[in-house]
Amino acid sequence: MLCGSTKHRATPLVDFHIHSTFSPDAEDTIDAMCEAAVRSGLAEICFTDHVDFEPRDESHGYLRFEAYREAVEQAARKWEGTLEVRIGVEADYQTWYGGEVEEFLSGRRLDFVLGSVHWVDSLSTTGEIFDRYGLEEACRRYLENVFALARSGLYDSLAHLDFIKRYAFERYGKVPLGAFSDEIEAILRALIERGTALEINTSGLRHPVHETLPGVETLRLYRRLGGELITLGSDAHRVRDAGFAIPYAVDLARSLGFRHITVFRNRQPEFVTIE
Repeated sequence: MLCGSTKHRATPLVDFHIHSTFSPDAEDTIDAMCEAAVRSGLAEICFTDHVDFEPRDESHGYLRFEAYREAVEQAARKWEGTLEVRIGVEADYQTWYGGEVEEFLSGRRLDFVLGSVHWVDSLSTTGEIFDRYGLEEACRRYLENVFALARSGLYDSLAHLDFIKRYAFERYGKVPLGAFSDEIEAILRALIERGTALEINTSGLRHPVHETLPGVETLRLYRRLGGELITLGSDAHRVRDAGFAIPYAVDLARSLGFRHITVFRNRQPEFVTIE
């Protein structure tokens, strides 16, 4: 059952990857997403609307940050006592835009910064990268960018480490990421060294790939290497997905030996004990 066992539901449920209409690819307002979060039994959420530096991305220059901050703060006041509402961003990373990411983040009041790779060599990882390089080279170049992100120290958590598999699956079927075990281990070691968390992203469970991002084996390796900081995210872009499979992610984390979920306030980690 996708929602997971209910016998451990004493653990407060948190979703630190939610989008609103401040992202161009999202359908619902901040307030609507808060309502959906409450219906889903969430105790705390963080909005992570898109900040992208690739000019070809529809999110490039889209986020009106002050209006966004004001809307999130208004929601936090409205839902106080029922739902904790935090403000963050999902900031895309390509190696040559590191300076732009750092400049954007400088001086901004945020609870959480989530890092992701959606573009490689200015090619979309949803399709163009495969057209240019084919499967193996596309995966290799994607993971090189993720490794650079992990080493950058700019982010609080790495979103959907193996995001590329979602779109590769549509073309090639199951992606043999086991062939890139050395690259993935290097990414995980860099996260641990930098004190950057790893996200368990549940969005893959509602797509044909039908796995969390990253998958169970990568999460198991992260724990074996000593990784302890994990964040949970539904990657919801519409109300029906707010909190999607978060109870499942909690149970998965517990089964792999994680003792707590990491949340962030003012970009400082705090911990929710897994009961």
